[in-house]
Amino acid sequence: MFRHNGWLCRKEDGFTFLEMLLVLSVLSVITMIVMPISANWIQQETEEDAFDAFLSSIQFIQAYAMANDVSTKMEFKHEGTMYITATSRKLEFERTNFPTGMRLSDLSPMKVIEFHPSGDMIRTGTMTIETTNGLKNIRFQFQRGRMIID
Repeated sequence: MFRHNGWLCRKEDGFTFLEMLLVLSVLSVITMIVMPISANWIQQETEEDAFDAFLSSIQFIQAYAMANDVSTKMEFKHEGTMYITATSRKLEFERTNFPTGMRLSDLSPMKVIEFHPSGDMIRTGTMTIETTNGLKNIRFQFQRGRMIID
């Protein structure tokens, strides 16, 4: 407590209502600017992670074919939004859904990936995956199925 012009006053620390409104309005403007940018970034990162998982699944079925002396394949369902990896004996490894906005293109010349028990690809070619950022082409080379990604 202190005296000011003869009056006994208390010192009060804190913010006024106007100061709080100003801070909240600045924060809301910043949030409105950042949210669309971060949402687009999250979608792009999700698609990149899904694409990497897709490539890993291809490498897995090739390794499984060689290790277990059995043919393996990857095929697409639900208009290309899901892929299934399995052996020729119908043993299914996994069913994986692509994230929203990502799918096997209707224009893709290659719709199925298959490996001989030796690990060689049965059919080679180009597979096209649609993403929200455009098309990704994966070219599979003869024999071991090396992938070139455009």
